[in-house]
Amino acid sequence: MILDLLKQILGDTISVFTIMNPLSVGVIMLSLLDDNASKQEIKQTARKSVKASFITMLVIFLLGTYIFGFFGISTNGLKVFGGIILLTMGFNMVQGYGKKVNHNEKDQKAAQNRDDISIVPLAIPVTVGAGLATTLITMSVEARVWQDYLSGVLAIVICSLAAVLILQRMPFIKKTLGINGLKVFNRLMGLIVGSLAAQMIISGLSALVKTYYA
Repeated sequence: MILDLLKQILGDTISVFTIMNPLSVGVIMLSLLDDNASKQEIKQTARKSVKASFITMLVIFLLGTYIFGFFGISTNGLKVFGGIILLTMGFNMVQGYGKKVNHNEKDQKAAQNRDDISIVPLAIPVTVGAGLATTLITMSVEARVWQDYLSGVLAIVICSLAAVLILQRMPFIKKTLGINGLKVFNRLMGLIVGSLAAQMIISGLSALVKTYYA
């Protein structure tokens, strides 16, 4: 039982972390901050952004079931639509466009005029965008026992801790890996996101077909 729980936590953590993609978020964070931003400012922005993202993810995960139950939305329909969103995100990442699906150039220009970018747009919608929100809601809807909820919450906690460490050290990471290194990592993450999307779509469509012809 403990081994199964650990496997589930690992699987949920990989799913959330891959779609969250803190390295891409970090690149966007540096592009939105002033070139002369101090290490303290970067760390403060990272902490505030991850804190907002953590609360948002937790709320979405814990309330996802009730939201979809209220509107009477099919879980399988969510899988198909969510899979399409993730497939678009994965395709963009493989093509080297980063988290393009979460924000556009107009959002980025508006963010550069803000005094504080940590919550909008960095936490929402750059970190917690449509793809991550859909993934968390799907996890919530599919949760049946307390172990499922525990796994989801722990995955969010682990990914948030990893994200704050990455964002706070983003100048060093960017300098070490270089632009090409970050692009390679982003494309690898895109392959994983695309694979998760394909599984969601196939699973959702298969269940919908079975329901329709039952």
